[in-house]
Amino acid sequence: MVGLCIAAGMTGLAGLSGCAQSPAKPTLVHISANIGRGKLALDLKNRGELAEALIQWKILSTIEPSNAYYVTQIDSTKQLIDKKSKYFILEGVANLRQGMREAARLSFLKALALNPKNDEAFHHLQQLTIQYPSIGQNSGKPDGMCCMNHGVNTE
Repeated sequence: MVGLCIAAGMTGLAGLSGCAQSPAKPTLVHISANIGRGKLALDLKNRGELAEALIQWKILSTIEPSNAYYVTQIDSTKQLIDKKSKYFILEGVANLRQGMREAARLSFLKALALNPKNDEAFHHLQQLTIQYPSIGQNSGKPDGMCCMNHGVNTE
């Protein structure tokens, strides 16, 4: 293409003020980078690091929007995230019913780690924090005790 531009410029053809570059075709470097990113995404997904895997699939889909495999992987990863988030929320609710507030808090946090936009997990965590403000903090006091309720009879 450059040879044609130089030749056209030398012959002085009217109307050729410059030469356009042909659209970039995927090179082996791009293809191998995508394969590496795809492998990383699969490894992350297999290890259960679904939020990170989803990011990698979205990057690949942005690079190659016509690649249906990436779109399929995005959809299946989102479904896994939803399924695991629901599991953690149910686990958290069950833990609350059994009086295991710290375990419930951790379950809700796991759901939020998978999907930070999960309103249900956020709501449960917020309610837990409002009802039991010392959850997750090392207050050093047993449940049901506070600075004014230490069991000493002052009469």
